[in-house]
Amino acid sequence: MTLQPKVRDDLAVVELDGEAVVFDERTCDLHYLNPTATVVFGLCDGTGTVDELAADIADAYAADADQVRRDVAAVVEDFGRSGFLVDANA
Repeated sequence: MTLQPKVRDDLAVVELDGEAVVFDERTCDLHYLNPTATVVFGLCDGTGTVDELAADIADAYAADADQVRRDVAAVVEDFGRSGFLVDANA
């Protein structure tokens, strides 16, 4: 994926013990992120593509690159559907 996902700056985020809660004031929705989604969320700063994010995560955790790429792409798609991304066309 060539998309460089960037989360919206106006989301309120609280992280604790590797997990996060995201509050979207526009919709008044509260979202719980598991540890994996929290890592991806933190990397979605608009500077890397989904493939680059996945490669960084796979390297850091010595995980299967293909599986990580599929997982990261799915999480970014979920972020897009949830309205977290500046460019919600994830």
